[in-house]
Amino acid sequence: MVSKRQLLLKVHLAAGFGLTSELRLATWLLTSQNWELSAVELAQIGRLPERYWSTFQASFQSATLQCACEYHEQFAAYLTIIDEAYPQRLLETYQPPIVIFYRGALACLKQPALGIVGARQAGPYTKLALHQLESLPTTTAIISGLAQGADAMAHQWALQQGRAPIGVIGTGLNCCYPPQNEQLQQTVAQCGLLLSEYPLDTPARKFQFPARNRIIAGLCHGLLVTEARQRSGSLITANLALQANRNVYAVPGRLDQSLSAGCNQLILAGATPLLNATLLTDELRYFE
Repeated sequence: MVSKRQLLLKVHLAAGFGLTSELRLATWLLTSQNWELSAVELAQIGRLPERYWSTFQASFQSATLQCACEYHEQFAAYLTIIDEAYPQRLLETYQPPIVIFYRGALACLKQPALGIVGARQAGPYTKLALHQLESLPTTTAIISGLAQGADAMAHQWALQQGRAPIGVIGTGLNCCYPPQNEQLQQTVAQCGLLLSEYPLDTPARKFQFPARNRIIAGLCHGLLVTEARQRSGSLITANLALQANRNVYAVPGRLDQSLSAGCNQLILAGATPLLNATLLTDELRYFE
């Protein structure tokens, strides 16, 4: 008999069962004493639209899915939303992932956490902003997305400072995007924590990275944007953080620099300008 968490993994790996339906199923499982269910019963509990029933049923009953489950049980550690170790602050956000695959130390999730995001083209100004954060409590974990630019700088800075890096990626844990960050990704997993809601072997797809941002926004206690253009994925993350009731900070920049336009826009909209680390230090100490 499979456990509740194994059932959630199987449904997560199956085709046709979306996140909203997964959340309904997880809520039902919290109070259920019988979870040996057919594909049709699962579809009904998850209120899966009927047009997806045949796709889900064929996938759920396939030998391919069974092999995928065994593969992940053997090679991928994972948390489900019904596990006690699932982070509470992520649980409180909109559409939390049902399954999170991980490598590294889950204890990092118990530390005060600062999310740091910014432009892929970020340069010396982001490095200068990171230098201003050296007075943060040493227990502060640094969360970012392992993308080029500001993300990579944030992880590298955390490692140099001896702080726990938490990387949230938009591929499977055994894949890397961009490829040049492969060594950094491995180091983050060894020295901190690497997270993904995507199964092993999942390659990079454009839509997966905005979805990844909601996990960064949900896990952090506060979010800092270092450099960002006026239309930027970093601003999406900032908006998600605001929706999750996180404090958002932005590094003010010159009016004639395109990489500062997004941060200045955030400040105009009510984000706290990061003039020094004092405000951040006071906030994050509250969570120690």
